[in-house]
Amino acid sequence: MSQALTFWLGSALVALILEFMSGTFYLLVVSLAMACGGLAAWLGAPEPWQWLLASFSGIGGVLLVRQRRRRMAKPPQQQDDPDWGRQVEILALTAPGRARIHYRGAEWDAELLDTALQAGDSAYIAGRQGNLFKIASKQPE
Repeated sequence: MSQALTFWLGSALVALILEFMSGTFYLLVVSLAMACGGLAAWLGAPEPWQWLLASFSGIGGVLLVRQRRRRMAKPPQQQDDPDWGRQVEILALTAPGRARIHYRGAEWDAELLDTALQAGDSAYIAGRQGNLFKIASKQPE
């Protein structure tokens, strides 16, 4: 039993050290899962139960971290852009998914978010990446 406890706690320590070096929460979850396996070994659980407890606690922890990251993800700040939602005119299609547009008295490069857009159509700015406007056929909300 002490050999299994040493394995679990040693593995938890290695995962914890790797977590400190990488800065992700996933290895912290792995470390906690290994510690759960060590707790099961310390309580005298058979080896298959130790592995099951470590596996389920690891899977549950990873799912919780993923859910938290999705909730905490910042939405794009496109609404703060004064150009967002403005109407533009498509002058010419330059490449598949790319076009030249007329906006504010100048020509700009744009990425087409809708494949149905053609030269001469009006479109709306739905985002921007540097000087590349992303345009859509419908005005974004």
